[in-house]
Amino acid sequence: MVGQLRIIFKPFGPIRRALGKRIIEVDVVDSTTVRQVIDRVVGQSSDNLKRLVYEGEEINRNLIVLLNKRDVNTLEMGLDTVVSEGDEVALLPHVQGG
Repeated sequence: MVGQLRIIFKPFGPIRRALGKRIIEVDVVDSTTVRQVIDRVVGQSSDNLKRLVYEGEEINRNLIVLLNKRDVNTLEMGLDTVVSEGDEVALLPHVQGG
C-alpha cells in the first residue's frame, strides 16, 4: 500500500496573494518530489498564478524554492528531491536590493 504524506506549502509575495492563503496543506503519496508538490498546488490554480510560477514547463528561475528552509538548489536532487511527512515547501520571489 502506498503511504500518504502531508506536506506544508508556504507561498510568499505575489504567489501568496494569487492563492489567497498563507499555508496550504498538501496530501501526497510516498516518493513525491518538491517539483510535484508545486505542480499539485499551482495546477489547481488560476492561469495568472501559473504565469508567475512557470517559464514554459520549468519553475521560473526568479523564484526561490525552499525545502525545510533550505534552498533546493543546494540539494543533490534539487527540485527532484523526495519529500517526507511534515516537510515544508516554500515558494518565494527572488528579492534584489539596490
